[in-house]
Amino acid sequence: MENLASRLEGVRLLAFDLDNTLYDEGTYFAAALDRIAPRVAVLSGGDATVIRNRFEEILAAQGKHYHHLFNDVLAEQGLAVEEHLAGLLAEFAAVSARLDLFPGVAELLVDLRATCKVGLITSGREAVQANKIRLLGLQGHFDHVIFSSTLSENKPGQMPFRMLCETLAVEPTAAVYVGDNPLFDFKGSGEIGMTTIRVPNPEFDDHVCPPGWDARFRLAHVTELRGFLPKMEKAVARS
Repeated sequence: MENLASRLEGVRLLAFDLDNTLYDEGTYFAAALDRIAPRVAVLSGGDATVIRNRFEEILAAQGKHYHHLFNDVLAEQGLAVEEHLAGLLAEFAAVSARLDLFPGVAELLVDLRATCKVGLITSGREAVQANKIRLLGLQGHFDHVIFSSTLSENKPGQMPFRMLCETLAVEPTAAVYVGDNPLFDFKGSGEIGMTTIRVPNPEFDDHVCPPGWDARFRLAHVTELRGFLPKMEKAVARS
């Protein structure tokens, strides 16, 4: 059986997904819907609590990666999607609530940067993802950040992963990608030769992955990477 410790010994780049890998994305959605539900209620004359609950129902049924959440609620409320969608998306990008990294993540990122290069590849709209990075206090924690939705090929395609490796001058075989979402995180990264690690997200507990779409390794929490730091540091010292 392949050993993760041996795979990490020669690593020169550790790259991460953002949502549900480094923090709980549900906290961002909660803060966003606190802003958006009252706005929809004013526009439609509906009840803000009922509308807020409807957002939650759709998220529970479809998952946070569902791209038509606002479209569905606007249509249900009898509002023209083409007239109001841009306003809701702007509200979604303007969340100002405090967000918290998972415990130990900030310290892990600092320690990793003393050992290897650290990158971030995140999909979703650039304005939203940049706002999350700001609210989480992650500015300056990465050697390079890629907003893959701005590229001609988003996750799960190879381009974002290949671009990160090329930008940081690291061969994919010496790079690792850590994420939570088998729909987006591991196909392209694995195809170019990166070591892939999946951390838990209950949304995908029962998801059956087609061949080549899941990660090669799994950890119970992203901070378990800390246990591999001594071996990584020894490899760096020998190089």
